[in-house]
Amino acid sequence: MLTSTERTARTRVRVSPADTGRCRVRTTVTLSDPTASSLRPVLVHHDATSARVSLVPEGALLLAGDRVEVDLAVDAGLRLDLVEPGGTVAFDMRGGRAIWDVRITLGRGAVLTWAGEPFVVAAGAAVTRSTRIRLRDGAVLALRESLVLGRHGEEPGRVHQSTEIVTGAGPVLVEDLTFDALTAPALLGGHRVMTSVLLVGAPAPAGAEADRYDLEAGGTLWRRLGVQAHEADLTGAWGAVRSGVGPGEG
Repeated sequence: MLTSTERTARTRVRVSPADTGRCRVRTTVTLSDPTASSLRPVLVHHDATSARVSLVPEGALLLAGDRVEVDLAVDAGLRLDLVEPGGTVAFDMRGGRAIWDVRITLGRGAVLTWAGEPFVVAAGAAVTRSTRIRLRDGAVLALRESLVLGRHGEEPGRVHQSTEIVTGAGPVLVEDLTFDALTAPALLGGHRVMTSVLLVGAPAPAGAEADRYDLEAGGTLWRRLGVQAHEADLTGAWGAVRSGVGPGEG
């Protein structure tokens, strides 16, 4: 847990039906104090059934004492495409720590795609990063993320990363990983970049067989390791996944 000096920034996005010809996109950002850095949701486009939102950082993210919370909800039959204009760097926290907490709920037949950019854990950083996703029947999730342990020439900071994705039939993916200067070399075989593409609720696209893992409870995970970011690139898999779940950019 963070101390009483933590700065909490909570970002909420909800896509719901409306009778106006465009779905309703409600966004809020709540800060515990004016100095808290946040992710500001910017509505790029929306129509009757879908919305495209960019998560734009306001202020330096992440610093010691930051607690970033992202709460996303997509109602039944609607779609949300999330993009990020750039990556996130967790800076040297000099003994402090930060929290990055994501909660997602998808209604029946809803679709969420999130084209995440690299999350860099610089030397001296300490981050707890968690993702919890709940999908109702027929919902589809397409998620891209890249974890980079240390900037070029640095040792990695410390990150505890947990993921739990659950459908109505039960857990699809439950993962709990801790990386730091001691554990990362052994766990990642000397690599410092881990890129993942996850697809749940839709069949895996043809032609994207490399680095593919079929999950026992349904869903597909593509994962690649590299010393440099380009070595862990999964652009091909992400493009195939995005094409498979229909229109959208990112």
